[in-house]
Amino acid sequence: MNINMHILLDELRELNPKSYLHDSIGLTIRSMTGFDKTSDGFLKDTLYLAATTALAAWEGKLQDVNLIVTGAFDLDFAQRNRCNIICFDDSLTPVEIAGHIFRIQKKYDDWNNALLSALIAKKPTKHLFAIALEEIHNPMMLLGPLNTLILAAGDIPASCTDTLWRELLNEGYLSYEHPLYSELLKIAEKKPSEQPFIVKFPMHDYTYLIANLFQSGKRCGALHLLEVNQPFSLGQITLVAHFRSILEQAIKTIPDLQILSSNANGFVYQLLNHIYVKESIIINSLQAKGWKVFDEFLCLNLMQNKMQRDDTLLNIIVQELSRVFPAAIILNYKDGVVMILRHADFPFDREDLRARLASFVKKFFLTIGVSSVFYDFKNLKRHYDECSLAIKYGLAQDPTLALHFFDDHVFRHLSRFIFVENGKNQFIHTKVELLHHYDLKNNTELVKTLLTYFQFGQSKSLAAEKMHLHRNTLTYRLNSINNLVGIDCSSRNLQEEEIFHIMLSCKFLEYIP
Repeated sequence: MNINMHILLDELRELNPKSYLHDSIGLTIRSMTGFDKTSDGFLKDTLYLAATTALAAWEGKLQDVNLIVTGAFDLDFAQRNRCNIICFDDSLTPVEIAGHIFRIQKKYDDWNNALLSALIAKKPTKHLFAIALEEIHNPMMLLGPLNTLILAAGDIPASCTDTLWRELLNEGYLSYEHPLYSELLKIAEKKPSEQPFIVKFPMHDYTYLIANLFQSGKRCGALHLLEVNQPFSLGQITLVAHFRSILEQAIKTIPDLQILSSNANGFVYQLLNHIYVKESIIINSLQAKGWKVFDEFLCLNLMQNKMQRDDTLLNIIVQELSRVFPAAIILNYKDGVVMILRHADFPFDREDLRARLASFVKKFFLTIGVSSVFYDFKNLKRHYDECSLAIKYGLAQDPTLALHFFDDHVFRHLSRFIFVENGKNQFIHTKVELLHHYDLKNNTELVKTLLTYFQFGQSKSLAAEKMHLHRNTLTYRLNSINNLVGIDCSSRNLQEEEIFHIMLSCKFLEYIP
């Protein structure tokens, strides 16, 4: 890497230099040379070694020049000329100073090469952090775009109890209930800086350094440091900025950093928007999570109350879901949150799902639609639509419920689709339709009785138990059905196709408007 003046100043502190440097981490040094009195101009990326007595002749011509000098330090001269000076007394010769600088350059070249070698070898993030902490002195943590903790590393004093640090280490995420949470959100929204910046919160003892990470021009996460071991110098900030650039390169190649990529779920957005995605892209994206295209999946759509829609709240919901369902794909989409679960990571048990989602429903006033189980990720859009239909049909049936399963409304949806397109007369069994009209007129449940009887394999005992009827009452109803429309339920000679047509007609009639 190319060092800069602030790194040199940090490394040469033991030699008691005096200095005047611009407050910028962009003072990059790519070469070093002696001060040439005959020079017509100076290069901003070159470090010049000189005696202070040689500078006077260049008054007014040294703006932004980087200098290491020996002799008496004149602060007024540095300020007037707006140059960058690190000054030593005459006990050090230029050759000795140059020797120190060459050793510093080699030290950071080796450090940079170690980081790049780890990057090329696709070493885990923890390995990158171990190398970084050889020269970056304060503890670091890498956070996803929703303040999900990816990794924390470094020497963390036990005394930093009133910071966000301990909460992140203990919980693995940043709770929106923490008093500093809203402040961090404001900072992230107002200062998506390309350069690291320092944050000091009133009423708290610690200073934070935040280096945002970017992919394709979009913020995708952040590297956070806490000032507890050494003060943040501009040299340290420069090293953090360099390490940030290494992480931005690593995001695309190191598997455990894929979560930070702004495009990590890009293929999911495309599928949800019914945009064609190459199967190879889907396969590779899912493989990065350890998933396969033809695993068993479930899609959920979590919708906010229309009167309380809030983008910040959606981000909080995503964060909380990530904690409860760490293996899921979770993303903001339209006015809600989409979550995709895999059976291998989370068994699709209704009661367990209800229990895990109960706190979300109560805390965030959500309405949730759950798709049927699907076996091909390429069909995600269809099953996302099932979530919306589940909410639509579920609220129409019972507005007090918050969790709705598409499987409970399959026939309602199918009947509406078929009847709107083709008219019901082509599909409803004539005798069942007559029975339906009789029920409407006489407030009876003969169609329901007929369906239940066939659903339980023509067992009177099981059907009666299901309908909470005496067996004799069920027998009476079946006889009435035979007398009214000629369906002999006691006959074992009914064809399978006939029974299926009767059952399908009974089911459809439940949902006819």
